[in-house]
Amino acid sequence: MRIYDLYEGKDYQIVPTLDRIERAVSYLSFKPSYTSLQVGGTNGKGSTCAFAQNILKHHGYKVGWFVSPHLFEERERWRINGEKISEERLSEYVKELREVFERFELTYFEACTLVALLYFEEEGVDFAVFEVGMGGRWDATKVCQPEVCVITNVQRDHTRWLGKDCESRAVEKLGIYKRGKPLVLGSMRYPLYTKALELCDIRDLWVAGIDFFSAGRVEGTRTILDFYQDEKVELRNAELGLWGKYQIDNASLAIRAVGLLIDLKEEPLKKALRDTRWEGRMEVVRENPLLLLDGAHNPDGVARVVKEVKRHFGSLTPVFTALRDKEWELSLSYLRELSERVYLVPLKHHRGEDLTKLYEKAKEMGFREMLFLDSAEQVLEIKEDLLVLGSLYLVGEVKESLEKSRMI
Repeated sequence: MRIYDLYEGKDYQIVPTLDRIERAVSYLSFKPSYTSLQVGGTNGKGSTCAFAQNILKHHGYKVGWFVSPHLFEERERWRINGEKISEERLSEYVKELREVFERFELTYFEACTLVALLYFEEEGVDFAVFEVGMGGRWDATKVCQPEVCVITNVQRDHTRWLGKDCESRAVEKLGIYKRGKPLVLGSMRYPLYTKALELCDIRDLWVAGIDFFSAGRVEGTRTILDFYQDEKVELRNAELGLWGKYQIDNASLAIRAVGLLIDLKEEPLKKALRDTRWEGRMEVVRENPLLLLDGAHNPDGVARVVKEVKRHFGSLTPVFTALRDKEWELSLSYLRELSERVYLVPLKHHRGEDLTKLYEKAKEMGFREMLFLDSAEQVLEIKEDLLVLGSLYLVGEVKESLEKSRMI
């Protein structure tokens, strides 16, 4: 049994609060014995987590990793040293904790977080890396009691919950900060750094471009960190396992954050960076014709992907869809820079946007061809270079189809 089986088809009026999850943790008398690293931000937090957990693992530690959301299999959310939780173990947790989920009216994400806390404790991990679900101030992952926190950036996403202006979103994300604990920031630009100076003790801040520095480049399908430097670490010519210029920033954040927890060594660090993998993030799953998958699902994320793709691959035909509560119109306008044609595909998820709305907006934005697909499975049948993005759920459905095709 999966946790999703308990929540499927239920739409909750989510009230932002830590009260539910904190009461559940208190009820279980739980206090983690492991050290946690919490990563928030609009874009790049998943990749930063991937680098961080791999750096810890390559330095000989047992590492838990809580992922959100999953692509096509719920077990992806809970990993130890990169290995997903077993179906049997997850089913046991669902049966054992169902009464707790219901007693405290936990949301789906809160239930997943509670499982992560207990699973990592029972497996005796040394460190756990937690990816923030949304925002920070009210995010359930705060109960992991992090020793170090990271905020990658503040861009436009979840405006319904986090605020329509960038300052409000920065305040929400800075809510993961705890005075006296290090907070690593991926930007010294407004509004993240500005608000951090107002709300945090400057002695706790470690800021990219002020306290640590990095530069790198993309050469074809390779991404290279030319140098990284902070007060302890100096690293040169390290290849990254994740593709894209912005992965330089994500890797640097992970190095700085983990370096505040352990002493880093050059060879394990280089190997960890080179071996890092993260499904559905600028992932090449087919080379001829090219099939590139990325989980970008907000305008800033889509804009970054388009910029990288244009620079290194030229023109690709986008395969696009979106969730109803996302600001997908702006994302679609960026995709027009890649091609005059676009494939539109429905989602199995109940929040998937109506394809007729996507079609009308694409037509309005100047796409000359808008082609409907019946499902994500059809993506694999298209014999042209494609870029799939717009929703992590779409990436997950394509990945699931790919796995099924390989088993045939």
